[in-house]
Amino acid sequence: MKAKEGGHTEMAHKNVIVIGNGPSGLSLSYMLQGNIPYVVSADHPDELLAARLKPFVGKSLVHQNLRFLAEGLEGRSTNMVSLLLDALIHPYADMGLELQPLVEWRPDGNKMEHLVLGKGPPGGAWHTMDPQILTLSLGSWMSLPGLPYNSRDGSEKRAFAGNIAKYYEDYATKMGLQENFVSNTIVTKVKPLRNAKSPENQISAMDVDDCAPESKCDRQQCMWVKKVKEDTPEKRKLCLAPELAENCRKIELCPLSNALYLIGCGRKKKLKGDRCHLSCNIKCNPSYNIFDSYEKVSDNDVSSSSSNNRCRNLSYSEKSSSNFHDELPGRFNYYCRSLSSYEGLNTDVPCSSNSVANSSNKDADVQPVWLVEVYDKVQQRYTTYTCNNLVLANGASDIPNKLNLSNQKPDPDWFAYTVRDLEIALDNSFRNNSNLNPDPVLVVGAGLSAADAIIAARGRNIPVLHVFKSKSEGLNKQLPENMYPEYHKVHQMMVDGGSSYPFYKALPGYTLTDFNASKKIVELTSNTGKSETVSVSFAAILIGSRPDLSFLPENFNLGVNRNLPVDCKTNPIDIDQLTHAVNGYNGLYVMGPLVGDNFVRFIPGGALAILSDLYRKYGY
Repeated sequence: MKAKEGGHTEMAHKNVIVIGNGPSGLSLSYMLQGNIPYVVSADHPDELLAARLKPFVGKSLVHQNLRFLAEGLEGRSTNMVSLLLDALIHPYADMGLELQPLVEWRPDGNKMEHLVLGKGPPGGAWHTMDPQILTLSLGSWMSLPGLPYNSRDGSEKRAFAGNIAKYYEDYATKMGLQENFVSNTIVTKVKPLRNAKSPENQISAMDVDDCAPESKCDRQQCMWVKKVKEDTPEKRKLCLAPELAENCRKIELCPLSNALYLIGCGRKKKLKGDRCHLSCNIKCNPSYNIFDSYEKVSDNDVSSSSSNNRCRNLSYSEKSSSNFHDELPGRFNYYCRSLSSYEGLNTDVPCSSNSVANSSNKDADVQPVWLVEVYDKVQQRYTTYTCNNLVLANGASDIPNKLNLSNQKPDPDWFAYTVRDLEIALDNSFRNNSNLNPDPVLVVGAGLSAADAIIAARGRNIPVLHVFKSKSEGLNKQLPENMYPEYHKVHQMMVDGGSSYPFYKALPGYTLTDFNASKKIVELTSNTGKSETVSVSFAAILIGSRPDLSFLPENFNLGVNRNLPVDCKTNPIDIDQLTHAVNGYNGLYVMGPLVGDNFVRFIPGGALAILSDLYRKYGY
């Protein structure tokens, strides 16, 4: 590969690449390293969840039907597996209970080759925050799998951001994950290679004639594929149907034959040999001794045990022909597991132990799906990675939202878009300044960041001019006052308007409409059209943020609304809620704040969802 300006380009391949080294990247790396959760107790206050857990005590959570276990759970996440794992690690935490976790982490899983890329040290954005700011969550809820967080003095309920950043940086070392982390890097480009588009989506949209079948049997197989996609309740009946039409050479097809044809048809490859059955001449009938427990199954009596036995008794040599050797081992095992998962059954139905699917190097012969270009800020050189699975875990606060005014003229240097930047500017400006009457700091916004900015300025005896859209707009009233007194204080100030509080004045209904960069003068306009000009020392624009996905191709519209850019609140990334896989793409996953898991306690659940899907994919 040609070298680029700024350093030589190197090439490397990994099975999984994770973009983002915050709590999301740390949690997933820990699990990819072979650490998986086991259910150790079903003693949960939620009786329904306890009943669902009971059969799985002592078993790995990764291999269970997570959709079944998460059924009916509610909480401060929209992702089912995030709610499930949080319910097991912090049972009834929102009710104020401090119960023992119902899962424990054991190094019994399969290690998967992976790399975690981050702009700074492990911990991500936590290293950019004011170290003295307290977390919203309790300190115990900031823990990551396998290593509880303990407060420095043992008394703090909420933790200081600086202590949390140190805990996350230490986590990578204590958990033995350092070799998987590359810090001080910027992802400059992600490019899809072969099969980036999901074959499932292609098949569902495929016309029967698109397969270019050579016989009527071929057409009926394609129709079988379409029917399975369209009619979920009939999936198992069709999958286990003993016969197709007579003109299919009267061969009884098993689910494995159908699965092989589905993959071959989806990739538009022609199977060698007889296309109506496995090229190794598997015949799924009573006289062919592949399935020891094979029984004829009627449409009204589809036995889960019979499907399980078929999968258990099928050796790898009987599973596939040589032309599928490079790509099917994991798919076969996944297919076997899937047959028993539709009705909440235990999905741990392994195929033969001598299957290639059980090897630890399943991706060795598979062509990569993604290319990731990375710039190392320290070594000042580029590295290009290829991978089979790409995980976006880079958070949702990389790019601050700006006012429309910023589209008309460049921002002055006295604008700040983070609380940390404002604090640094205030300290640098007023440390040696004896001015007893400094101009106020303009704060625009009504969220928690705006409240932190108000607290920071008033704590330095600098007056605040607070601009926000509506007087009814305020801080989250669901925060308990005894736990978050500082935010309730700011809310009282907003309601009062500032008449009872020094160093504070509220201007509800006003917006920043213009400024004089050289004189530090701003123009504020009310919703009735009234305007006034004010001299300020700094302006903090704190109106939210959005993720930086600029490294993705321009035509990658990942949001639920494909015609709009991704916005974590109004247009989140379109994912499968069970697996966190991006709908429509192969080997592309998203976790953490990008999919609404804004509290650290829910992030490990997203990692578990991805890990479980990878285990199914590779047949672990």
